[in-house]
Amino acid sequence: MEKKSKKDIIQLLVSLILGVLVFYLVYRQIDIEEMKSILNTTQWGYIILPIVLCILSSWIRALRWNMLIEPVAHCPKNKNTFCAVMFGYFINHIFPRAGEIARCGILKKYENIPMSELVGTVITERAFDLIITLLIVFFTVIAEFDVFEDVLNSIHVLDSIYAMLNHPVLWCSLLLIALLCFLFRKKIANLSFAHKVKEISIGIWNGLKSFTKIKNKPLFLLYSVIIFFLYYLMLYFSFWLFDFTTDLSMEVGLITYVFGSLGMLAPVQGGIGAYEFMTSRALMIYGIKETQALTFSLLSHLIEIIINCVGGFLCTLILPLINKKNNNNNPIKFDYHEEV
Repeated sequence: MEKKSKKDIIQLLVSLILGVLVFYLVYRQIDIEEMKSILNTTQWGYIILPIVLCILSSWIRALRWNMLIEPVAHCPKNKNTFCAVMFGYFINHIFPRAGEIARCGILKKYENIPMSELVGTVITERAFDLIITLLIVFFTVIAEFDVFEDVLNSIHVLDSIYAMLNHPVLWCSLLLIALLCFLFRKKIANLSFAHKVKEISIGIWNGLKSFTKIKNKPLFLLYSVIIFFLYYLMLYFSFWLFDFTTDLSMEVGLITYVFGSLGMLAPVQGGIGAYEFMTSRALMIYGIKETQALTFSLLSHLIEIIINCVGGFLCTLILPLINKKNNNNNPIKFDYHEEV
């Protein structure tokens, strides 16, 4: 356990350092005074829209999670599930991936549902979220391929890919790797990395199979679509915060949302830096100046982080109050080393 704790700490530090480094590289040449002057023009009244949508998306996520829990245990109260979701977001901003276990711990305490059952439902959630995200990215790229090509060209990604694909060293290396994998396939199968990949694959498959146990499948799918639609609207309505983005179309909002989602997949804490870089590059395709685009990206990211952190913290204070009758006064115990 001690070795695993050290490993988790190292992973956290590496993720955080990478995030700070990426953030520095993205913003190192930006004029801070110019950013301040842009922020001074912010139409703060419109900030209520992304705040409401963020909270609403968490409520819908709680309702969807209850649908997964119901077949394996008693259905928890919506208010407890919502607070658990918010608390999970809060923890995720501090410890990567730990929020999924943390929200399960909340329901274990206040609803007396076994952790093993709850973790299984979280795996199902992750599987559906991954599929929906990939579908959104795939169809958006197909529909707006020219735009994505322009963005990739602007950061010289395509040139690098073409150069790599045309280099004989790459193909020789791939053939050598394939040969070594075949010769040492038994030893590779026993590696912890191979076991991890297998566990993740099995978890996703089992999560998808558990969909058959849901009573109202169309409603579950509808909730899934609504959640991601609200995420998109959060970004689109954030356009209204600035004069230089307020006239951008919903189509531009979708493309920016997709690029931001790709940035969040980067192996850095909370998508720090990567989200700002990707969303700003998408906006610059539509004539937004770099400093303006980076200011918008930073503010839109901060809004989500602040809502999740403040909301999650408040939920930890509210939970004991709304569960006075069945509060067992036991401390919440989380095993952050348990993998989801």
